[in-house]
Amino acid sequence: MFIKKIFSKDPDLAFAVILSVLLFSIFAFSNPLFFTLNTGFAIMERFAVLGLVGLALTLCIIAGEIDLSIGSNAALAAVIVVRFADSLGAPTSILLGVTCATLIGATQGYLIAYLKVRAIVLTVGTLMLLRGVSLFAADERTVMLTDFAVTDFIQTKMGVFFSPASILVIVLCIFVGLFMRYTKYGREIYAIGGARKEAVASGVSLTRPMILVFALSGFCAGVGGAIIGLRSGTAQPLGLQYLLLAATVAAFIGGVSILGGKGGVVGAIVGTLTVNFLNTGLVFNITPAYVVQIYLGILLLTVILFQTMSVMYEKKLQRRLVLFDTEQLRRKLIATTTKQ
Repeated sequence: MFIKKIFSKDPDLAFAVILSVLLFSIFAFSNPLFFTLNTGFAIMERFAVLGLVGLALTLCIIAGEIDLSIGSNAALAAVIVVRFADSLGAPTSILLGVTCATLIGATQGYLIAYLKVRAIVLTVGTLMLLRGVSLFAADERTVMLTDFAVTDFIQTKMGVFFSPASILVIVLCIFVGLFMRYTKYGREIYAIGGARKEAVASGVSLTRPMILVFALSGFCAGVGGAIIGLRSGTAQPLGLQYLLLAATVAAFIGGVSILGGKGGVVGAIVGTLTVNFLNTGLVFNITPAYVVQIYLGILLLTVILFQTMSVMYEKKLQRRLVLFDTEQLRRKLIATTTKQ
């Protein structure tokens, strides 16, 4: 009964959880190295970056939009952080990189609302623009740290599975989850994604939720770029483009709807962990890169197929309820007419 209740409330999220547990179980039983503390730490380290970007794209898709420039924004933030970490120190350079990324995201949100254009159009242009800015900021080369000691703090192991980066992301996910669920502004984001015309007609401002969503997207991109840059000690101006595809897969696996207005932070976390389980397990099995991409594609198609069937089943149930109510009304009318 409990499982049936979960499936009836949010079947897409329930399916995502089952899929994640199934993948973890398969790799844990097939490869003893997978089910170890070190592997758990490595999965959480990957979660620190992919989880951020997956969270950002989940919020954008909930609002009925998508941020195609998120990889380029993260790359620019990484370049800024790595380039200035030696001279300004890691905390100041992180603040500078994350602030720039957040302002870029907020500006995109404002322009999308003000110009009334779809984000997929605007962010394609921003993607190219930010690549050019990244090349300029990096002098068209890979930037590197000269003092790697300034980044030691981000590699510190805290507990068994965590580092400062992964703990920061977990705290951010909790904060965003509470914000989306319990605040007026979070409900506005769901409203403009699920029924934009109706939401605007009822008085919901399009500008505020758009700026919030894309500012959060920019913030997540900035933090993710900073983490990657400080971990590796290098930053490539044209790097991190893979984040967009991987995070999009994670978002859809987590149950977000392409139509907007549906999804959540829990789904983003589950989707990210599922992608990490698959990538890590296939790496342990020495799987070629192209096969990993094939498996990711199959996984995404499986989720989309389930979501499509779930929508069809829900519509079928709604039709049955309408027919049942119509039949009940017809019988009442017949009974009333007969009495008269």
